[in-house]
Amino acid sequence: MRVSTPGNMLLLGEYAVLEERGLGIAAAVGGRVRLEAWAARSLSIEGTWTGGSFHWTRKHRAESSLVSAAFETVREWRLAHGRSRGFEKLRVRIDSSELYSSSGRKAGLGSSAAVTVALVYALRGGGRLDRTLPLLALAAHRAAQGGTGSGYDVYCSCFGGWGVFCGGARPSWQPFTPRFDAWMYLFPGPAAVSTRDAIRSFSQWRNREPILAGRFISESNGNVRAFVEARSARTAAVAFRKARKTGIALGDAIGVEARIRAPAGVDPDLCKSVGAGNELGAYLRLPGAPEPPEQSGLVPVQVAEGISWKR
Repeated sequence: MRVSTPGNMLLLGEYAVLEERGLGIAAAVGGRVRLEAWAARSLSIEGTWTGGSFHWTRKHRAESSLVSAAFETVREWRLAHGRSRGFEKLRVRIDSSELYSSSGRKAGLGSSAAVTVALVYALRGGGRLDRTLPLLALAAHRAAQGGTGSGYDVYCSCFGGWGVFCGGARPSWQPFTPRFDAWMYLFPGPAAVSTRDAIRSFSQWRNREPILAGRFISESNGNVRAFVEARSARTAAVAFRKARKTGIALGDAIGVEARIRAPAGVDPDLCKSVGAGNELGAYLRLPGAPEPPEQSGLVPVQVAEGISWKR
C-alpha cells in the first residue's frame, strides 16, 4: 500500500476554530507525506523527516507519542468492528521531509496532521474515504496533543482543496471555491512556533476573559464569512486586512506574536500570519500588483488534492 497526504494551512480563523461553531478557511498546500506499508511478521513503524527519524514498535512506544495515539485509536476501532486480523502484521515507513525546510525546520504546514491521516488510513486497512477516516484521525491527533486541536488540519489533509471548517467536538468541512481573482503566496516567519503551547496560552486567556473571547470569535467568524462571500479581489482584501488586525490583537492578548515582517516589495497590509503565531505568513496579491521579486522568498500557493492511495 502507498499513501500520500498533503500539508495544509489555515488562512483565516486562527484559534477561533478551536471553539464550537468557530469558522476557518483552510487549504491543502505544500509538499506531501508519503507512506508505504507491506505485510510483515509484526507491526513496526519507521518515520523520517529532514534531520530526524524514529522507529516505533509496541515495545518501544516512547519513540513517537503520535504513532502510539494513532495505534491505540485504530486498535480500539478495529476491535469494536471485528477487524483485528492482520492489524499488527505490517511494516510501515512514513516520510514527511517535504513538509520541512532543508535546514530541518518544520514549514508550518501541518506535518503531524498529515502524518496522522496517512497512518490511520494504513492501520485502518485502507478503503474508501468516508467520514470514519477524518473522525479516527482527529481522535488520534487530539489524543497525541493532550486532547487539544481543532482538526482543521486533519480534515484538510483528508479532503484537500479549499474548505470552510467549522470547529467543535464534531467538526464539519465544506468545500470552498474563491469567486475572485487573486494570487496567494506563502513565506516563512522568524522561527518555528509550538502549536501546543500557543493553544494553551489561548485557552488560559479564554478562561480568564470569556467576554473578550466571545467577541473575538464573533469578529473572526465575520471575517471568514466576508472572505467566503467576496465576489471581487478588492472585497476579499478588505476581509483579509480585517483578519490580519484581528489576529494581531489576539496575539497581543494571549502573548503569542502574530506580527510578521512582509517580504520586500509587497504590501505589508496584505501579509498576515497563518496558523498559530508567526511561524508562517501569507501574502494576497491583487490584480494589478507587480509580481514579487525572485529574492523575496515568496512561494506561490498550489492547492493540492487530499489523501490518495494505491495498492
